Amino acid sequence: MRARAAALVAALIVGVAAPIPAAPAAPAVAATPVPLVDSYFDWILASYDGVRNGLRRDIEHVYGNQFAIAGRACSTASPCTIGGPRQSTAACTSLQFISVYLDQRAAYEQRSLSSVETGIIDEFASAVLAHRLPKDPNAPKIFDDAVASTPDGAIRYFTSFGNAACGEALLAAHQATGTPGYLDAATGIGEFLLRMQDPRAYYLPYGIHPFVDGLGQPTTPPGGYVDQISSWSNLYSTISIWNLTAIAFMQRLETAVAPPDNRYGQSAATARQFLSTGLQAGADWYTFDFDSPATSQNRVVAQSAYSADCRDNRWHRKGSCTYTNGQIAGGTLGTDMIEYGLAGLYDHERQLNGASSAAAAVATLYTTYTSLPGWHTASASDPLDCVDDTAAGTVDPYYPPDNQGATPSGDAWDYDPHLAFGGFFRLTAPNVNAEAKYYDIVGFGVLAELRKQLVPAKFTAGYQRLQQADRQDALYALLDRALVAMFLPVRDTNDLDGDSDTTEYLCKGTRGTLPVAHNGLGILKAVGYAGTR
Repeated sequence: MRARAAALVAALIVGVAAPIPAAPAAPAVAATPVPLVDSYFDWILASYDGVRNGLRRDIEHVYGNQFAIAGRACSTASPCTIGGPRQSTAACTSLQFISVYLDQRAAYEQRSLSSVETGIIDEFASAVLAHRLPKDPNAPKIFDDAVASTPDGAIRYFTSFGNAACGEALLAAHQATGTPGYLDAATGIGEFLLRMQDPRAYYLPYGIHPFVDGLGQPTTPPGGYVDQISSWSNLYSTISIWNLTAIAFMQRLETAVAPPDNRYGQSAATARQFLSTGLQAGADWYTFDFDSPATSQNRVVAQSAYSADCRDNRWHRKGSCTYTNGQIAGGTLGTDMIEYGLAGLYDHERQLNGASSAAAAVATLYTTYTSLPGWHTASASDPLDCVDDTAAGTVDPYYPPDNQGATPSGDAWDYDPHLAFGGFFRLTAPNVNAEAKYYDIVGFGVLAELRKQLVPAKFTAGYQRLQQADRQDALYALLDRALVAMFLPVRDTNDLDGDSDTTEYLCKGTRGTLPVAHNGLGILKAVGYAGTR
């Protein structure tokens, strides 16, 4: 059965450039479905273009009216395939999944890990650790021991969110294999996060103080983990809600290492106190005020992706610095920040006081966020008809009865409330598109433990949705309900076809590692390997 599943996975990967069929052929004889986590494991280990799927961020198909890559015309019938970049957050989430999967499977089978299984974990861990810069003992930097987002480039970027994911993965690898080096590497990431919580000392040599109050005077940082720093030692000026994932990692590291000064546990407690205020405010990120010289390196810089040059020591939503009558106004709010934030808060409290206390800690916030109406963004603007142009518009709140039946609500491009709590939405009508299904699947995995405890009936409905399709290859469940790749209209801003035109439209379809790995992790945490048999 596993050989059949692996063959189907291989067929899907090899044929990735071909249109995905509307439905697989029905088998002549009904077969026992392959459990989701087994299919996910097979897919993550499989290779595409010489690279493990689990080490990739995504795979893209692009096509346009007159679009050609490397001399080959792209079309809907024959889309061009572009391999996604290697990216550490995807690799780390894969490492965590395979470590937990193999550890639970061996326990279920009442045996130790085989050398082949530990070799798989070692391979992924080595790929993760390859993202670190060589340490220079003569010039200690704030990013020492941290994992970069990508393994190459003149400038590398180190994020608190991504490093928390890598820390969790290395702890899981250590638990599965007992390799001391993985615990040491996780501890190094913990030290990096401590520096990202209070980076002032690392900027004094450059004559700046990265945090100032409303009067422009130096002040202590608020307690969260700064989002990002580059290998040039440029620190970015935002602290995002999803860095609540770091408090869960730091608390777990505290348990594993137990330093006498409780520094990892105290760091988690301090960050939780600050970051939870943003979650309660319905915000994405906090932007701090700073004083920075006009030099190219070793300075604090604004995070342009968030329109974050607010410099006001306040919480915001993406794209806006506005407050009206003392309340956050404008901007957009996506569920990924909130889902990771809720999950991090739940995980931290569960580690300290158990599942019941954790559910109580997030119950009101969960109800608030799942009751928000929004706009699904699958097809707001679609000049090439990548998707159904009639599908964009408002989505219903999560809790009304019409969204809780056995049949998924909405059309094929809408979000699926059985999987997460809203796919990807914005609070205002969107002018750009987003892949709702991608976020549905990631959201299910991120929130699995929380929802299993808080809303078990809704969790069960989502889990059943993932298993309802009558097919061997469960990866089809990661596509939309019609089993068609989720294409989105974008512009060729990276000049993929080399014609110097960065305004032309193209269609992009993503099958990412993160949905597979997060979904599998969620199932293993909430159901357990034994529960999938």
